[in-house]
Amino acid sequence: MTRHLTLHLIVLLSVGALLTACNRQNANDNNNAAPSTAPAGSVLEGKLLLTGSSTAAPLMEEIANRYELLHPNVRISIEMGGAERGINDARDGIADIGMVSRLVTDDDRYLKGFPVARDGAGLITHKSNPVTTLTSSQISDIFRGRIKNWKKVGGFDTPIMVIKREEGRGTIVMFMHHFNMTYSEMKAEKILGENSEVIEAVAAHSNAISLMSVIVAENEIRAQVPIKLVSVDGVAATHASILSGDYPFARPLTLVTRGLPGGLAKNLIEFSLSPQVADIIEKMGFVPYQE
Repeated sequence: MTRHLTLHLIVLLSVGALLTACNRQNANDNNNAAPSTAPAGSVLEGKLLLTGSSTAAPLMEEIANRYELLHPNVRISIEMGGAERGINDARDGIADIGMVSRLVTDDDRYLKGFPVARDGAGLITHKSNPVTTLTSSQISDIFRGRIKNWKKVGGFDTPIMVIKREEGRGTIVMFMHHFNMTYSEMKAEKILGENSEVIEAVAAHSNAISLMSVIVAENEIRAQVPIKLVSVDGVAATHASILSGDYPFARPLTLVTRGLPGGLAKNLIEFSLSPQVADIIEKMGFVPYQE
């Protein structure tokens, strides 16, 4: 069994256990005569705030729109700001649910994570760049500033312009973990946050390279934006390679809460994990986490 498949199975079991725990907690609350947040036959109502990952935000906006159609008395607000904001806001009680483009780790104590979809963290360059694939060693050396010219990796004789993501973004956290690299070790000419900013910068500079959601990049490429995804160790950065588990930078899009969720937050999370939104996840190019 591959590492990716093992991780996939572990997280699936964890999600199932967490949802079961939520149901048990609600049952215990009912036994203790605490009022239920949504008795059978009642109308769901209230407000929810979700903050965090700019990759997960568009997906959750679509899911929230469908949820609000089913529950007209519910209003869901979604704000971006990066995975670290999602973690912090959920932990501090600022947001009901945080959106994170990575797994929840032991460092995220007091938080519960529920993966809803899978994506990949890709490397993008300008469309005109002749480099189509990079090895892990080359990628590490580029972002550590050891390789500074595209000619060293089969490209034009021109300086490499590294654009790194803001600290705390899901893509950068996953990248640093994979390459055992600290944020300060990454050398860069620019630091940008939102996906749109990175796409615009790479499209404007023929010698640029940066990190980007594979699905977001594929959508931009279909829209004729002059960027491309670079293969990693010969594995193409595509929806198919993420689905198969072959792509080395696959990651989950995760909803996080402070402790086990209850009430409206729990209901929305269960909805986001259900077959009722599988078509939304697939339409937007992501891979449903539970298949």
